[in-house]
Amino acid sequence: MRKKWLASTAAFILLSACSGPNESAVKDPDARPAAEPPKPVTLNVFTDASAAIDIEQELVQKKFPHITLNVIKNGKDTRIENVVGSGQRLDLINHSMGSIWKLLDLQLLSDLTPYIEKSKFDLGRYVPGVVESMRSYSTKGELIALPYELNSSVLFYNKSIFNKFGVPYPKDGITWDEVYDLAKRLTKQDGGVQYKGFQFQHQNLTWKNQLGLPVVDAATNKALVNTDGWKRFLETMGRFYMIPGNEYTDSDTNNFLVKQVLAMRVGPNILSSIPEAVKTGLDWDVAAVPLFAGNTSGGSQLIAPFYSIPVGGANKETAFQVMEFLLSPEVQLLKSRSGKMPIVNDPAAIEAFAADIDGIQGKNMGAFFKETIGKPIKATRFDAIAKDEIWGKALKAYYEQSKDLNTVLREAEEAVNKKIAEQLQM
Repeated sequence: MRKKWLASTAAFILLSACSGPNESAVKDPDARPAAEPPKPVTLNVFTDASAAIDIEQELVQKKFPHITLNVIKNGKDTRIENVVGSGQRLDLINHSMGSIWKLLDLQLLSDLTPYIEKSKFDLGRYVPGVVESMRSYSTKGELIALPYELNSSVLFYNKSIFNKFGVPYPKDGITWDEVYDLAKRLTKQDGGVQYKGFQFQHQNLTWKNQLGLPVVDAATNKALVNTDGWKRFLETMGRFYMIPGNEYTDSDTNNFLVKQVLAMRVGPNILSSIPEAVKTGLDWDVAAVPLFAGNTSGGSQLIAPFYSIPVGGANKETAFQVMEFLLSPEVQLLKSRSGKMPIVNDPAAIEAFAADIDGIQGKNMGAFFKETIGKPIKATRFDAIAKDEIWGKALKAYYEQSKDLNTVLREAEEAVNKKIAEQLQM
């Protein structure tokens, strides 16, 4: 039976191939003509994250051969205001959270709601807190940008230093007070080497704002820096650099990865640099980002790079198609494997996190997913002024003990209010 069926099928195919146009073939009156291939389109993309865009450019080209990304990278002569001022029309913007208000002023952010609805893009794919945080930047609740990866913090630690001084490793759930106690025990000089207990990336933790503290009053445009909440932040974080021997002398990444004299550090993700450091002797692991004892803010403020579409973009639907693709399971999985935190609730992407990075086997990778996104504070266009004053000046003035804390906070608030007043007069 099978041989007869095969023979009959072969004969039918042969007869069909040989038959003329007026023979057995019958045209389907409802048949549609083959769809024309999409027309080539070039998207002008501005980015301040040049390393990431190279990967995404390759992925987009494979997925959409008709789309070409003309990438303009941020540089000395190619700042976004210069690019826009030159008359260059942009289709996509790839930027960081601290630039949202500047991009709004330059009309480089538009409401994405129409494209989200048209494409039936599921906002529920995001991890909790992302959409609410992004809507907080619009007075109308618009969604003016889509983040594409998380910037989760963890506590990296050097196991060799802990072993040298017989100190137990930190664990998930550790508080800043407990980290301080460990830092004091680990800040020692041994064999002519000054070991440091703990450092953190100042800007990162200030913007993370774990205590959920407002920095500017949205109703009055007055600074909210000289408060008990920010006093607690400066006291908690500044005291680390007051430990004798733990003074700030070099960056946290250089001390941890290169010199390998730093026992613990918190800041932006450095997983991609770990394999090289391991080659020179680093024995490491991670614990979840430390917490303020009794904190009820619900987590850290969202810090994430994003894509946006300018108000005057000429290819908005195609640009959104690219944004949607970069949030697809396939791309999120691929980037997660390289050590980029997935921003979607995808078990496969979460399980594969950092799988392509040498030496992560047996490490506490789950710690990266312990940091949650807290309820967003009311954002204002002057927040960056206040945050930069806190991490760039006030924090340093406090831990260097050039001024007492009350004076530091009072002067910081005065400086912020002065800068806000100057901007309001422009």
